Amino acid sequence: MRDPDVILRIDGDARNSANRQYGIPRNNPFTATRGAVKEIWAYGFRNPFRMSFDTRTGILIVGDVGQNDIEELDVVVKGGNYGWSRKEGTLCFDPKGAAPGVATKDCSTLPPLPAKLIEPVAQYDTHHEGHSVIGGFVYHGDAIPFLKGRYVFGEWSRLFAFPAGPDNYGRLLYIEQRNLTGRHGLRKIEEFRDFARESARLGLTNPAQPPAFFQQSLSVLGLGQDTRGEVYVFGNRTGRPFGTGGVMLKLVAPKR
Repeated sequence: MRDPDVILRIDGDARNSANRQYGIPRNNPFTATRGAVKEIWAYGFRNPFRMSFDTRTGILIVGDVGQNDIEELDVVVKGGNYGWSRKEGTLCFDPKGAAPGVATKDCSTLPPLPAKLIEPVAQYDTHHEGHSVIGGFVYHGDAIPFLKGRYVFGEWSRLFAFPAGPDNYGRLLYIEQRNLTGRHGLRKIEEFRDFARESARLGLTNPAQPPAFFQQSLSVLGLGQDTRGEVYVFGNRTGRPFGTGGVMLKLVAPKR
């Protein structure tokens, strides 16, 4: 079982530090806590993978990769505890000792949960919908008016077979709701249905690869945003994070 991860917050200006490397902001949540790591801003993540600030609201959103069952998206707040390894998504997590741990709705056989754990704003099932959430950006561009204010992110691949593959079956997703703050429960996740078709049209898929239940696309490795708020997808035709065939695609409105 993976140990919990943390998100750090530091002052990168070396002039504000005692050792001339970096400083610790005075309003970090644990600066006055004896024995605490004062750089920590939030904790209880399993594997936070890609994060970004909404350029309009300033909220920090992170994609947190699950272990066996749930991929989640979190809005990060000061001092927040996001539950790993006691929870995976909105479910309790049973570590099962030496066996693979599982997420479960039945918390009755597990130790009581710590108070004030923060729930994700969205989640999806690892077994059927992917293997690794890829954090993205709140869209503020003009190319796709429908997306304005919606969070766009990715899923690395719905298929995964290490080391031979295939795993170039990534997905491009967005959250239906625009508001990710406040207590509104889990938001609905939608999929860009044309991602696989456009990947094939651009010659980015492998026609020699045996057909699978899901349409072949790209493995989604990351997303980017320019100064105008337009969003880009970084992928790989081989499905390997350090392989060849990397590409960058810009999100644009479909031609009518």
